[in-house]
Amino acid sequence: MKILIIFVALFAGACETGSAVDPSVCQFAAPTVTNANGLLHGIACNTSADCKYGTCSKAAMQQGKSSTVGVCTKQCSCGGSLSQCSIDDNIDKNLTFTCIKAYTGSGSECAVTCTSASDCQKINPAQPNCVSGVKNVFTAGARKVCSSQPQS
Repeated sequence: MKILIIFVALFAGACETGSAVDPSVCQFAAPTVTNANGLLHGIACNTSADCKYGTCSKAAMQQGKSSTVGVCTKQCSCGGSLSQCSIDDNIDKNLTFTCIKAYTGSGSECAVTCTSASDCQKINPAQPNCVSGVKNVFTAGARKVCSSQPQS
């Protein structure tokens, strides 16, 4: 009987070593402004120092693939008010932003919204397509965003 109790105790302890992800807890760090005068979401960049939130991604979802040209962005899944994409809207420059979601997983990032391909070509020629998503990559929901990949 003692052996059975020890075995059950060890087994229960072993089960406790893995930690389940709590969906109510943000799995991403809150974005922070690292360059107040930096570039905004969807704008071409060379280094993370170029971007307002310190993220110049060459594999951004809005690019639909890894690219040689980076784009500024930030995560928008959670992390407080700075995670909201719309806080960076600049009506004077006709720039508005929305959160796009990864096709799978929990990733998200801010992207520049558009109504036509010509909007995108003016903002970032490397992302000339105005899409609501790229199959198996991301969805923008009801809004369209600029992407290097055509609608699929």
